[in-house]
Amino acid sequence: MFALYGYDLPVTGLFDARTHAVVTAFQRHFRQARVDGVADASTITTLRDLIAALPAA
Repeated sequence: MFALYGYDLPVTGLFDARTHAVVTAFQRHFRQARVDGVADASTITTLRDLIAALPAA
């Protein structure tokens, strides 16, 4: 979902250091209440809502 939103993150199926860095950056920007690099339910919900609000391609 991060790649769908525009983050340069290859889909590997692994939660590696690069994924952790992207999640942390996303949280710093969109969800400052808890920046821990964990793709928890709140992070995923925020990301899902942002993707849904994107204009149709």
